Amino acid sequence: MSPKLTSISILIACAVAFTLSACSSAPQNQLIPNPAHNDSMRTECPGVIRTYTDLNDPDTLPNLKLRAERALANHGLRVLWELQSPHGQGLTFTEQASDRQRLTRLLDAILPAFTRYPSNFFQNMQVRDIVLVKDFHVGGQFRLAMPAPESDSLVYADNGHPQLCMAGMEMRTHHEFYHLIEHRLFKDFYFRDPAWLALNPAETHYGQGGATAYGKQFQNLGHPRAGMVSLYAGYGSEEDKAEVFGWMMTPGYAERLQDWAKQDGSLAAKLSWMQRLLMAQSH
Repeated sequence: MSPKLTSISILIACAVAFTLSACSSAPQNQLIPNPAHNDSMRTECPGVIRTYTDLNDPDTLPNLKLRAERALANHGLRVLWELQSPHGQGLTFTEQASDRQRLTRLLDAILPAFTRYPSNFFQNMQVRDIVLVKDFHVGGQFRLAMPAPESDSLVYADNGHPQLCMAGMEMRTHHEFYHLIEHRLFKDFYFRDPAWLALNPAETHYGQGGATAYGKQFQNLGHPRAGMVSLYAGYGSEEDKAEVFGWMMTPGYAERLQDWAKQDGSLAAKLSWMQRLLMAQSH
């Protein structure tokens, strides 16, 4: 077993022991106000909440780019600094001090996420590129991340939130990656997986999709009801899967997920389902 695969096994073992780009109803050219004062992960944040201005002496832009490119090259991934997609728009980072502060914060949040997978996992899921931009929006809604399976890529952004839960941003990194995984496995972001749905308690009903949570002062509270790891999980079965995966993969969230699973048989079954999927796709 490779060292990276071993690390995945350890992560899952620790969890056991202790623990889209969706459609928008907004007019194409009308932006919903940037929820810059609302990090939806703030209430449940298990660690540091950082402002980008905390980083008083950011590195140069070339050095920051080199840091990202080297780190992700270790996983067989390429970094793109411009977004070319029909599904969203984002700006490139510049040499301005505020941009360098924002990029530093983004890298500090997302780069640890990629170390939690064996390198071959990204190749197995046909991910080639990681796109890093700022002020990213999709269909009029500001987003911090987006899967882009049509271009074998994942998009991550800093949108200038004055305060950002760093662990929450890592959780989003895994969450959006899972949407791409789902698309690879089922050819559909919104696949109504009967095996997954069967794990829900009786009378479980989902909402109208994750896009309906945007543009509000939404707070993603943990374990609001049986079978749901978070409030956002209840917006759709696709978000339910991505939330369980994201919480499972992120230190600080994984421990709480496992604690809840000890008392919630439905959530325990979902966690086990995700663990099996992760291991099956890691070979």
